[in-house]
Amino acid sequence: ARAEALGVEIYPGFAADEILFDDTGAVAGIATGDMGVDKNGVPKSEFTRGMELRGRYTVFAEGARGHLTKQLIAKYGLDAGSDVPKFGIGLKELWKVKPEKHKPGLVQHGFGWPLDSKTGGGAFLYHME
Repeated sequence: ARAEALGVEIYPGFAADEILFDDTGAVAGIATGDMGVDKNGVPKSEFTRGMELRGRYTVFAEGARGHLTKQLIAKYGLDAGSDVPKFGIGLKELWKVKPEKHKPGLVQHGFGWPLDSKTGGGAFLYHME
């Protein structure tokens, strides 16, 4: 709500399918995927062309392995001089704990245990409402 009040447009439920570039090669926005196509990509009766969404800023928040992010990394050489990426699996759980064990605002980070010294990993524990 705060972002939208500042003029940010948010389009949930629409997958970005293509990066749009301007004449200088800068990112100009994205296009959403076409809807109403069959499994072979043939338009059906309810076919709707994807939308072009252009703006001063385009934020790519599709995760480290997103298909558009990979294209940007390759186009602009964003990984030049970098180590090979390392990926992991994240798990999220919400626990209800006894009030006397709860410390609002407490954040705990852990690294390593119970993993061996050759395996990276860690944990984050946040005491929330």
